[in-house]
Amino acid sequence: MDPRDLLENLKADLTCSICLGYFTDPVTVSCGHSFCTVCLLRCRGEAESTFHCPECRGIIEEDDVLPNRNLQTMSVTGKRLRPHLLQSMMDLPMCDQHGEKEKLFCEEDQRLLCNSCLVAPGHKDHTILTLEMAAEKCRNKIKHTLNTLQRKKEEFNVALDRVGNRGELCKKGIHSLKQSIISEYRKVHEFLHEEEQLYLQRLDQEYTDNLAKLELNKAKLSQQIQNLERMKLEVEENLEKGPLEMLQDVKDTLERNEELLLQEPEVPSFSWATSPITGLREMLMRFQRDISLDPESANPHLILSEDLKSVKYGDVPQDLPDHQERFDHAPAVLGAQTFTS
Repeated sequence: MDPRDLLENLKADLTCSICLGYFTDPVTVSCGHSFCTVCLLRCRGEAESTFHCPECRGIIEEDDVLPNRNLQTMSVTGKRLRPHLLQSMMDLPMCDQHGEKEKLFCEEDQRLLCNSCLVAPGHKDHTILTLEMAAEKCRNKIKHTLNTLQRKKEEFNVALDRVGNRGELCKKGIHSLKQSIISEYRKVHEFLHEEEQLYLQRLDQEYTDNLAKLELNKAKLSQQIQNLERMKLEVEENLEKGPLEMLQDVKDTLERNEELLLQEPEVPSFSWATSPITGLREMLMRFQRDISLDPESANPHLILSEDLKSVKYGDVPQDLPDHQERFDHAPAVLGAQTFTS
């Protein structure tokens, strides 16, 4: 393997995956991953006895976090050796113009320079750094970007955990809401049932009262029939009397029964009291549809509005075209829309 690759692998083994820098006071957790102590505490947040590994999301118990002294020593040593090792392996390119090694870096032009290039007028006011300084500066920018990416990753991991928790809350919430709805509709059912029973009781009472009225009327009519029958007998008896006796008694008989003759039989009529049914109008309104009237079917007496939504009756028939669907005799009009149910 190339020495540079070995050096990069060594750096990766000595780097914290949270801050992306060399380990500082590293600790190792039960799943085998290591982190800086401060970085792990920051990821742990307000968790109590258990929390998730930032690397693999495994469960970490508080007792599973152990200091790693050997890793700390290796990290310090690797950090000190890396610049010297890189310097010893560096094979500097040659400047095509001056034939010298390019040991400098121009930040404005983002290119390597030799010492002769440095004094050229084109780089007079530019920021010139040694390769090590430029590399370190670039490395710090990359670390900053990696740190930002790591923080974003942690934010998304936290959001993922919160989504999972929200899912459980959603299950509990829908169960509670369903129970509330069931309870409220049960109250409505009970209210409507009680209202129905009261309505039926009221009708039963009206039925009983009407029957009582009919019985009273029946008894009155029977009494009137008996009175008429008695009067009829008296009149018949007068017809059998002699002329003188008939003339003497007829006036008295007619006067006594004059009021009875003026009476008319009465047959009571009654109507059932009705009450609005709670919510019935609202339920029926759910089936309401916005329709337009068909002017070709309207009876000549019916005057339609311009928007074909309303109609009124006119005494004088209109002169309208003769259509097959037009109502000639019934004061009716069809809707323009048709319905199958």
